[in-house]
Amino acid sequence: MKKPAQIVISLALPAVLLAGLSTQILAADLQSGQIASNVEVADSEASSGDILSKSSEGLVRSKAAYDPNLFGVVVENPSIVLNQETSASLPVISYGESLVNVSNQNGDIKRGDFISSSSKAGVGQKAIESGFVLGKALEDLDESSGQISVFVNIQYRTVEGKPSFGRLFTFLSTSMQKPENFPEVLRYLFALLVGGGAFFFGFFFFARSLRTGVEAVGRNPMAKTSIQLAMFVNLIGIFILTAAGVALALFIIFYF
Repeated sequence: MKKPAQIVISLALPAVLLAGLSTQILAADLQSGQIASNVEVADSEASSGDILSKSSEGLVRSKAAYDPNLFGVVVENPSIVLNQETSASLPVISYGESLVNVSNQNGDIKRGDFISSSSKAGVGQKAIESGFVLGKALEDLDESSGQISVFVNIQYRTVEGKPSFGRLFTFLSTSMQKPENFPEVLRYLFALLVGGGAFFFGFFFFARSLRTGVEAVGRNPMAKTSIQLAMFVNLIGIFILTAAGVALALFIIFYF
């Protein structure tokens, strides 16, 4: 016959093991980020993986790139669902890991790329410009479109891309509508002031040096060669200073 202590141990040990296993399973579910909320969605065509944004009509599928009204993603089988389900509600996640509908219309998506909304309803794309992003891709997109795992963390993000004047002018034309872009606007305006000032003063001193040289040759034709040499050296100095100012402006814009 077993002693009471042996009976207690034999009964407690399996219970402890089961409790530990249950805790690990629950922890894995929570770490996956699948904690969603049932929310009313006005877009009747929204489905699992679609990106949602706030609108005057309610929550609808996102239809604009870098949408500042991003809200979350519709999920299919979340681990935990908050709020009461209704006929018009869908489980939506605003933070954590989720499958998201994406396409390569803005370039191939690789693990670690930031994902934002696009012009395709509910579909994300690679973020290559500064703006609001949905989150970061956790895997590559191997096809032209499909679902990939994304860690959802909606935020404004400055995304570095290949320097181009097109990106610069696009940013300046839209940045004043976003207060969070104000520091960058100031940086671009400062660069414009430096580059424009260098070009203006360079052109001004070039014209002035040319006029002065022509007048000097007219007054003293015998010193024509020395005057022309002095003009040439002066113009080289003006060109170097102007180029340095423009280069500094470009450095401020693209790399500062």
